[in-house]
Amino acid sequence: MMKGLLKLFKKKKPKWALVLMGGGSRGLAHIGILDVLQKNELTPDIIVGTSMGAVIGGLFASGISPAKLKEIANDFNLNNFIERPHLPFLSKKSQINILDFLLLESYKSRLLKKLGLNREDKMEAYLRNLIGEVCIEELPVKFACNALDLISGREIIFENGKLYKALRATMSLPILFEPTKIDNMLLLDGGVLNNAPVGIAKNLDAQKVILVDVHKDIKEVATEEIKNTFQLLHRMVETMVAYTTEDKINRADLVIRIDLEMDALDYSDYIRIVETGENIGNENIDKIKKLIS
Repeated sequence: MMKGLLKLFKKKKPKWALVLMGGGSRGLAHIGILDVLQKNELTPDIIVGTSMGAVIGGLFASGISPAKLKEIANDFNLNNFIERPHLPFLSKKSQINILDFLLLESYKSRLLKKLGLNREDKMEAYLRNLIGEVCIEELPVKFACNALDLISGREIIFENGKLYKALRATMSLPILFEPTKIDNMLLLDGGVLNNAPVGIAKNLDAQKVILVDVHKDIKEVATEEIKNTFQLLHRMVETMVAYTTEDKINRADLVIRIDLEMDALDYSDYIRIVETGENIGNENIDKIKKLIS
């Protein structure tokens, strides 16, 4: 009788969410965090992500293990998914700046003429092949991600529908990928508007929120580092994301900062990125356990 009463009044563990920030290649560090959590038999009740954080979190929520995610990261090559004009008559030296210009012009033209999705969207096909037709509401772990709708100017939150579609939308990084067209919406990378979606997690009834922060602090660069249109626009987006992120970080109950200096588009050292995530995860595991106990 007494044991039953004690069990009745035993403290119930809070529902907790893991929020995974976008950051391009730096977002691969989330794999390391998830690996540490799995090894400690800790599974979030809710996973919320944006951009690369959504891709890693969504794949994990669908049942893909951190070990498999490492294999996927190993095989991933961003260049395979970016549409660039093929100009074989140009030398390598002259091709760089011209291609940057043509990439921007091609992007602008397709945006205006087609308003969105290319029929041969390689990234969408890749994601669909990876996870199939599974819907977000069917996932073993509750999941949500965001995107920016260019038509309404509003943040769109995906809590249901095809997972591959939502992931393709949230990672539609301006300039590199075309916006994703779903219904009457034209969707861009969710991180542009809200790269630390702690509020989404709280709206999903998370009582404790852990944010994995992989954003890059903005530092002054030399003028000669911005040589062409692509670099200029990349710098502009990076700066906007950094400043809109700062005021949202402190809403989390625990912030796990992973300080990686590489550019968001540099996937060459993915092993170090994942290992850094693992190291930081191990350093913070006691704090995590304490928070969610």
